[in-house]
Amino acid sequence: MSTEPTAPLRGVRVLIVEDHDDTREALDAYLTMSGAVVLSASTALEALPQLVMCDVVVTDLAMSGRDGRWLLDQVGASARPVPVIAVTGYDQDYDLSKAPFARVLTKPVDPELLADAILHVVERKSA
Repeated sequence: MSTEPTAPLRGVRVLIVEDHDDTREALDAYLTMSGAVVLSASTALEALPQLVMCDVVVTDLAMSGRDGRWLLDQVGASARPVPVIAVTGYDQDYDLSKAPFARVLTKPVDPELLADAILHVVERKSA
């Protein structure tokens, strides 16, 4: 049995957009340990200049100011659109039928489930 750590997200550039500092830092730490190159922002506006540097965006849905749906629209209109995964505490109560998120995960999000979702939306299936 190998004791070498696996890094399934090696080289995947993930932008985390989350206004709750502890959640953002925890996701950043887990994804970094999984091999991802993590960028982060505490607001959707702060995330905009980083869009060109990422392969996937993981965004909180409900944030003060501009929300995750607004960010999804900005990503879709960018020169280099990437998949956007929404993370929300609103579960089924929030109508996302017209928002083309690559995935929608419910808080508290399991970091392993998030890593798996990232692998799938960037089309890198785990072995």
